[in-house]
Amino acid sequence: MQFNVAQLLKQPIGATREYELNDEIDGLDPELVPVSPLTGVVKLLRTHSGILLIGDLSISLEMTCNRCLEPVEMSASFHFEESFRPLTDVETGRFLMPQEFKGQQEELNDAALLIDDHHILDASEVIRQNIWLALPMYPGCMFEDPANCPNFALRMQEIEEVHSDLVELTTPDGEVIDPRWAALLALKQDDAD
Repeated sequence: MQFNVAQLLKQPIGATREYELNDEIDGLDPELVPVSPLTGVVKLLRTHSGILLIGDLSISLEMTCNRCLEPVEMSASFHFEESFRPLTDVETGRFLMPQEFKGQQEELNDAALLIDDHHILDASEVIRQNIWLALPMYPGCMFEDPANCPNFALRMQEIEEVHSDLVELTTPDGEVIDPRWAALLALKQDDAD
C-alpha cells in the first residue's frame, strides 16, 4: 500500500486524492491470514506539514477461536487518520533538516510515518497496526455462550475422556489433592517415616 505523493506535495494545502483499495495483504504480517482482500477507501489530504492519510477499510481474516482452538473467520472494519511527513523537499530534492519540519518534533521519531526521498508514502505499517487494533482480543466462534459452541463442547468431552482415569485423591485430613501433584504425595509420606 504505497502511494506516490510527489504531485500532491506540490499542490496547495487542502488538496486531496482518493483511492479505492482492493489489495491482498499476504506479506503484511505472518500472523494475519487473510480470507478476503483489504477493501475500502483512503483519502490523502495535503497539510501544512505533509500528508494526512484517512482510511475506512475492512478485511476478513482467519483466526483461532480462543475457546475451542478451531479456525474461525473474523471481520475487521476500522477507520484511521495518520499524518505523514516528507524527508525531502519536493521542489528541490534536498533533504529537510529536522528544524525545518513543521508540526510536533516527536512525530519524526516513527519511521513508518515518514515519506521517503522518492516521495512514496508507505501505509503498510499503519494499516497492519490498525488491523490488529480492530480485531477482538479473544477471538471466538460464539461470544454469547460457550455452551452453544459445538466445537467447545467437543473439546470439553475430549478432555474429560483423556482425564477420566484420574480419581479424586484426598489426604487423610480430607483435603482434595490436585492430581498433578499426587506423585509428590509419596515423597511427603517418605519424609514422615
